[in-house]
Amino acid sequence: MEKKILISAYAISPVKGSEYGAAWNTVTHLASQHELWVLYGMSDDHMGDTQTLRNYIKDTPLASVTFIEVKGGRLATCINMLNKVGLGWFFYFAYYLWQKKALKAARQVLKTVDIDVVHQLGPIGFREPGFLAKLNKPMVWGPIGGMNIINQELLKGKPLLTRIKFSVKNAINHFQINYSKRIREAFSQADVLIAATSAGQQIIWEKFGIESYYLPEQGIVNHTFLDEAKFDHIGQQVQLVWSGSLIERKNFAMCLDALAGVKHWNWILNVLGNGPLMEKLQEKVAELNLKDRIVWHGHLPRKDAIHIMSAAHVHIITSIAEDNPAVIFEALTYGVPTLTIDHCGMGDVICSKCGIKIKPDTYNAMVGNMSRALNRLLRSPHELVERAQTTLICADEHSWEKRLSKLNNIYNHAILAHGRRFNSSSIQTSITA
Repeated sequence: MEKKILISAYAISPVKGSEYGAAWNTVTHLASQHELWVLYGMSDDHMGDTQTLRNYIKDTPLASVTFIEVKGGRLATCINMLNKVGLGWFFYFAYYLWQKKALKAARQVLKTVDIDVVHQLGPIGFREPGFLAKLNKPMVWGPIGGMNIINQELLKGKPLLTRIKFSVKNAINHFQINYSKRIREAFSQADVLIAATSAGQQIIWEKFGIESYYLPEQGIVNHTFLDEAKFDHIGQQVQLVWSGSLIERKNFAMCLDALAGVKHWNWILNVLGNGPLMEKLQEKVAELNLKDRIVWHGHLPRKDAIHIMSAAHVHIITSIAEDNPAVIFEALTYGVPTLTIDHCGMGDVICSKCGIKIKPDTYNAMVGNMSRALNRLLRSPHELVERAQTTLICADEHSWEKRLSKLNNIYNHAILAHGRRFNSSSIQTSITA
């Protein structure tokens, strides 16, 4: 049944990936079945940068979507200047003020539209839940992420500043989850919660005593496709791919350490992305005698990056902390199994049919197990042909057809839960009056 849905997305773009793309894909697919009002604050790099989406809406309007640009206000803009110069935590102060403006914009919508469901969609972090619960409408919050405690083993060997940064993040996560009154109230006020990972789902239950749905923020966007020609010479050379920004959180150094322990040399690693650690990592490649095995592609246009991904036989991800990176869904889309540590969103999405999961352990043990897993694959590369087929089967679980069905069930649940809550509170009021 078609619904009128108010969505707060904040960051959304038809051309960017990550959370921008996740919000865009959610909105455009929901728009095929429902009428939407979407509050947003940026489509480019910073709060208030909305040129890309405004131009897109002008040239390609979506009939069932009303986009409403929300300005953060003068104070939020000033605070966000600190975020622009690299002091990222100040973003949350500016974002808090933006959420206040979003509530005002939402109330304006409700003056003329009988909204059925309100959805606090993104960003997915739990730290700033917004104020849409004040609308007294059936409300969904999520997918919610960012709650995981980072594995200290993955920080071994990292620069002191990086270790301090992640340790501080762990401490802040612990404090906010356990002691923030506002966050606790936000979890209890939503009619339905969606967790981005199973670990997040467990935390929500343990800390707040509330059941939640599990649904990653990302999904399969394009039609699945398998380039079978890539297996013609797999016996001679296996194409590996690693994709991401060259920053400490993405942890490419761990991938290199694992490859240094591989005994077979019938492989090439394609590296998609660049970043501030490029020079340092290239030096590490030389020290490990892997220079002839690595192809640095840098940051490519999406079409070119997808071409390399689809031609790969194995995808490797070594991130310290993620919720659900878009790249694992891109790998699924093209039948490319993923080698990953069994944690974060990767541990939920990847299974034995579509990849290999390395159990969290000491750093050296994880590196050694990754090397052994790669050795097994390189020793019998033709097994990757069957693994590609089963990866495509797994990809179907994350299709937008199935995601829409799950979201529709969630919206119906929110409406019923809100009705029960409203009716019970009304009865309680009449009893105590």
